[in-house]
Amino acid sequence: MSTAGCSDTLFVVRNFKSFELAGALRFRLDDDDLPIVLLLVAMAALACLTPAQNDTWWHLRSGREILESRSFLTSERFSHSSFGTELQIHWWLSQIIFYVAFMLGGPVLLTLLCGAFAFGAVYGAWRLAPGIFETRIILLLFLMIATAPGWAVRPQVFSMALFTLMLHLIVRDRMAWLPVVCLVWANVHAVVVLGLIVVGVVVFEALVWSRARLARDGTVLALCLLAPMVSPLGWHYWPRIISAVAISRELDLQEYRVPFELVDLPFWMMVVAICIATFLRRHSLNALSRSDRILLLSSGVLGLACLGAARNIAFFALVAAPAVAALLPESNRTSRRRAAAWPAYAMVVAAIASAALAVSWRWQDGGQQLGWRPLASGVLEAVRECGDPIFNPMEAGGPLMWSLPDRRVFVDSRIDAYPTDLLARSRGADVFGDYQGLFREFKFNCALVKTTSLMRDRLSIDSSMRLIYTEPDYTVFVSTRTESAVVKGPIEER
Repeated sequence: MSTAGCSDTLFVVRNFKSFELAGALRFRLDDDDLPIVLLLVAMAALACLTPAQNDTWWHLRSGREILESRSFLTSERFSHSSFGTELQIHWWLSQIIFYVAFMLGGPVLLTLLCGAFAFGAVYGAWRLAPGIFETRIILLLFLMIATAPGWAVRPQVFSMALFTLMLHLIVRDRMAWLPVVCLVWANVHAVVVLGLIVVGVVVFEALVWSRARLARDGTVLALCLLAPMVSPLGWHYWPRIISAVAISRELDLQEYRVPFELVDLPFWMMVVAICIATFLRRHSLNALSRSDRILLLSSGVLGLACLGAARNIAFFALVAAPAVAALLPESNRTSRRRAAAWPAYAMVVAAIASAALAVSWRWQDGGQQLGWRPLASGVLEAVRECGDPIFNPMEAGGPLMWSLPDRRVFVDSRIDAYPTDLLARSRGADVFGDYQGLFREFKFNCALVKTTSLMRDRLSIDSSMRLIYTEPDYTVFVSTRTESAVVKGPIEER
């Protein structure tokens, strides 16, 4: 071998050894890392168990319809009560992603996809939080708990991830990318408005403190406001968003409640923590970096937004965690990172194994425990025996339109697809059993109702309806006035 060849070989060997050593050091576990790694393993397991919701099914049905028809859904196609009416299109891109993932890997792949976005949002926000070990582990716990209600197979997980991405771009002063994020965001979920609020805070900060960047940041805000109009809704995007929010509030939907329930306790604890930390740092707030000021101001604005809609708590948490970390004083304690002993590695391996077993156990029934079978087979068979039109509660509309694509539903949770008055009357029937007016108007031949509901009790004593199937979740009635409503077997009770 030539001298040059020997030199080249030695160079490769030395660099390989350096790379091998660097890799070993990179994955070394320190004592302080152990609790965080265990929490991340637990969070990864939760991501694998991201539950399906009623909305999941109409998103899937819409995605299938978009791909099969090769066109946007500009009119309502799945109901008999509003068939043909104009339909808003806020999330066509996420619906296509959902359906493609479902077709490629079924519920498992779609769950992993949504769980990965939720995990990435939380982990990304946590990475923005500086501080000592104790602070960061508390903030990671807070992020897990506060965002947990938003972990579901629905487009909101995309919004959470895009929101965190926007925070990273702002902290790194990569403002030019924000309109691109808003463009994508507007076509996957309507909550892009929360991202625009943060961009507005950036402009406010520039107006008060960093005036040299005001022109640039104002231009970025204008582009972010225009970006959502590059969508099927065009110039109507923002009026439609405002209308959808107004309808949701009028219907008093759960997501728009005031956050005064026990599950909202982490939100209030963080609000108190930010207020106290801000008060203690009141004399040195001007010394904060620009990115820290933006995070603090954004957490304040989103905290106020949460008072009008509990659904915003997850987004508040994503910005509040790094904001409160920036307010806390730096520790003077000397960091002494000690390499973890072998029991720490054993604990990590055991945690991973336990998480894998827990995930496997929860999926052993095909995902039924995670909401992937919202309607029992007996319920679907009973509905097939009924004639049209069907009455169904709002939350059953999505599962019905996916499971029985040849039947049109009464209503579902797409609040922009139905007249507000109809949704209010439907809700009155579901909650208060006030169904007579709806049944006279629509002449339902089939009624799917909750088993534990006042409406079920009232239909049971209505001579014009006959119970043909019941189980713990839902009960099916048919109209006795219709010849097609023939019971093919005895009433099945579970």
